Amino acid sequence: LAIAIVLFVTEWLRIDIVALGVVIALMLTDILTPTEALAGFSSTSVITIAGLFVVGGAVLQTGLAGMIGRRILRIAGKDEIRLTGVIMIAVALLSGVMSNTGTVAVLMPAVVGLAVTARISPSKLLIPLSFGSSLGGAMTLIGTPPNIIMSDLLVEQNAALAAEGINKSFTPFTFFDYTPMGALLLITGVVFMLAIGRRLLPDYGVKEDTSEATSPDELMELY
Repeated sequence: LAIAIVLFVTEWLRIDIVALGVVIALMLTDILTPTEALAGFSSTSVITIAGLFVVGGAVLQTGLAGMIGRRILRIAGKDEIRLTGVIMIAVALLSGVMSNTGTVAVLMPAVVGLAVTARISPSKLLIPLSFGSSLGGAMTLIGTPPNIIMSDLLVEQNAALAAEGINKSFTPFTFFDYTPMGALLLITGVVFMLAIGRRLLPDYGVKEDTSEATSPDELMELY
């Protein structure tokens, strides 16, 4: 665990490689049997989360998410407060139906371009983008993997109770069960960011590169 945490923090290796390395290490050291170590791949939660990444990838590759993001961001104008609020709400709504990481990846280029156009430090908008994505993911069942895992655990608990002959069951969470609390968190987060948080954000200024490219290779390098 200590080695895995160090690798996750330093990012010397890709996160997926570290995660699979942990599974392999647990098997090689006999801490877990191969059956126990690989049991997660048969979990409903794992398959559901993997499916969400496929859906999110499709939305990204078809350009649908980018089109939605650009249209939403157009109404923000060049005012920093308005930009911050619109970006947080926009990314939160998208994060409710696709993965947080995919949503940020889709909107990040548009947000950086918007910051340069409005002559605002990108750091002033990228941190609210990240926070808005996390808050939005808490609003629906599929918005973030932990929500799916919690719902799946209720189903597994029902099976365990039935096996023991206990006449009791738990109802799994539905798609919008998280929405009331998630919406409250989102509203609180947006209000805090607009009132206080934006004053704490780092301001690195806008760096403008005025060099000219004289060949296709130089143009590619500059881009």
